[in-house]
Amino acid sequence: MTTVYIIRHAEAEGNVYRRCHGQYDSLLTPRAYEQLPCLAKRFADVPLDAVYASDLFRARTTAKAVAESHGLAVEIRPVLREIDMGDWEDVPWAELPRLWPAEYAVWRARPWDAVPPHGESVMQAGRRMLDGVRGLVRENEGKSIAVVTHGSAIRGALTIAHGFAPEQMGEIGWGDNTCVAKFEFDGPDRLEVVYENDASHLPQQLSTFASIGWTDNKGVPTTPQIWFRRADPMDPADADKIVAFMRELHRNAYGTDENLDPDALLRDVERAQRMSPRSVTFGCLESGEEIALIYLKTFYDDEPDVGLVGGFCIDEAYRGCGLSGQILGQAISVYRMLGKTYLCAHAAEKNARAQGFYHKFAFEQRGTYQDENGLHYRMFKKIGID
Repeated sequence: MTTVYIIRHAEAEGNVYRRCHGQYDSLLTPRAYEQLPCLAKRFADVPLDAVYASDLFRARTTAKAVAESHGLAVEIRPVLREIDMGDWEDVPWAELPRLWPAEYAVWRARPWDAVPPHGESVMQAGRRMLDGVRGLVRENEGKSIAVVTHGSAIRGALTIAHGFAPEQMGEIGWGDNTCVAKFEFDGPDRLEVVYENDASHLPQQLSTFASIGWTDNKGVPTTPQIWFRRADPMDPADADKIVAFMRELHRNAYGTDENLDPDALLRDVERAQRMSPRSVTFGCLESGEEIALIYLKTFYDDEPDVGLVGGFCIDEAYRGCGLSGQILGQAISVYRMLGKTYLCAHAAEKNARAQGFYHKFAFEQRGTYQDENGLHYRMFKKIGID
């Protein structure tokens, strides 16, 4: 008998930033690093002969937490990767029904049939991953191993392991981050699922599902999700909205907007968008209402590996609704594509809200600077993936 523990990775950017991350390589979140000791403690007294992981950062980092207490190295197997989401990779979930309405409708109604353009289905990913696990069983006959992989691949694999038809996939709930399934193999082909989607090692405050407002393990997040459209500084209506958001940001940060030069701001927006059309965008609700501004100074070249935030602003009516992570995710997406290693933001000494935002998402203060608006803290977050 060979025992295999199938583990979902700890909380990653896509889970919080509400972006479609299949084989897109992303980092773990601050909460993930609180989840990992709980997972390691769960396995501290569980005999393990080997630990395997997909080659994506979020899986191999999670696997390391399990392996270290056993004195084991993590062995990488790309076959254990998450579903390939094709053209949907790193697109906000809220944007998919706008860009691919027919394909996304299938994803929502019949996910076992859905194949993102140039990607694979959940069932294909589950079959691939499970075949990879069967290969590991052949290598480790009679042993106990841990395999760290991904949510959709696990869901597809569990559907197959239970002998369900693809359309029964809905009977397999989504597992929380770091959840565990236990498989017993009698040879590589005969398989029993002992338990699945068990995250009992996590206290409620560290549950990803609880933090983003999922109604249950088969539900979807109940907090608003936003999509992003380019803010056009040459369009008078968009220009007015850009200026209005930045005036609000200045008033919140400095108590006044008197030092804001609208013409200079719009020139900077044009300059930034020559580097990346996504550098200045509105965060929009499903209705199209613009409720946030994301302004990135992509022309900032004092430090070539650093991407500078020009300003984040959320409409007052939507603050505290869980949108901050989605806005940060957009900034990281843009700058990671431009090859930046760090994201930098300037938080005014007077702006406690902004400082709280950056501390929440694990920015570190590195120095200060002074301008006509007062003292600012330079806040940095690593976004490059080792």
